[in-house]
Amino acid sequence: MKINKLSKVIAFSALSTAGIYFLNNHINERAVSRHLLETKSENYYKWKNLNVYYTQKGTLGSPVILLHNLNPAFSSVEWYKIEDLLAKNHRVYSIDLLGCGRSDKPELTYTNFYFVQLLIDFIKSRICEKTFVVASGYSSSIALMASAYDATKFSGLLFINPPSLGKLSQVPTKKSKIAKKILELPLIGSLVYNNIFAREAIDNRLIEKYLYNPFLIESNYTDSFYEGAHLGNGNGRFLQASLSGNYINMNIEHALKNTPVYADILIGSAEKDSNFISRTWKRLKPDMRIYSIQQAYALPHFEQPDLTVSIIEKSIQSAFKKRMDSLHKKNK
Repeated sequence: MKINKLSKVIAFSALSTAGIYFLNNHINERAVSRHLLETKSENYYKWKNLNVYYTQKGTLGSPVILLHNLNPAFSSVEWYKIEDLLAKNHRVYSIDLLGCGRSDKPELTYTNFYFVQLLIDFIKSRICEKTFVVASGYSSSIALMASAYDATKFSGLLFINPPSLGKLSQVPTKKSKIAKKILELPLIGSLVYNNIFAREAIDNRLIEKYLYNPFLIESNYTDSFYEGAHLGNGNGRFLQASLSGNYINMNIEHALKNTPVYADILIGSAEKDSNFISRTWKRLKPDMRIYSIQQAYALPHFEQPDLTVSIIEKSIQSAFKKRMDSLHKKNK
């Protein structure tokens, strides 16, 4: 009798495991079936034996890097409405960060410094001159820390809706470590990840958290985020695990106070707490300008692309003027 019960339990467990496995595979295959995120072999940068996808637009003018928000669903697609506009006057590089989009998604613990190294090495290898970086959301901390680590690689920075200093200072806790461990599990972790990054869930987050006007959202835009989250057989869960575990957080206050690189902030004025957050950043770096775009949340570059580009141009010009003034003072 006991043997029969044990056999049933084992059979049920095996079927459940197989069911979860095939469900996860089906979700990933369906998510990427439309092939919306096109790739070209020449658009990969080899870094630490990993492939980092990027695009370059424009052949003249000073270089600009666009860093998307650090989230497994995000990629350089975030910038598609402003890339061509900026490329009229600049060489524009849009990167899919590791763990995102078309780049590799290694099974490791991601940290702020890991991305800092990637950004600096990319500038050294692919651009070879001072570069202006526009960073969205969580990537703002990466750009800032990179400028503090090696200021010689940066001509200026513009942070779009950066996170609060308090949020960035949160360290791994027992609870966050458990969340990380769960997401890293082969079957259950993938199932949890697929639930977080289901198409409907992504669509809801874009509407509720990222866009002021939900009627602007395009079906292909959401589908590109959905596909990006599931490329690489859903291995974006390792980046999400590090985010959920607070392993990418970094106390940036010292860097913000001391970086010699010019920096500004752009906020969507309708974004919750954006005014307060930007003022706390400015308190530590008083020469920082705060630009605000009305009727925009976290993605003003999507909702107001022309206005966003004009602000980026202003920030680039201000950064250039500061460098010239500094050189003039040194030569006196």
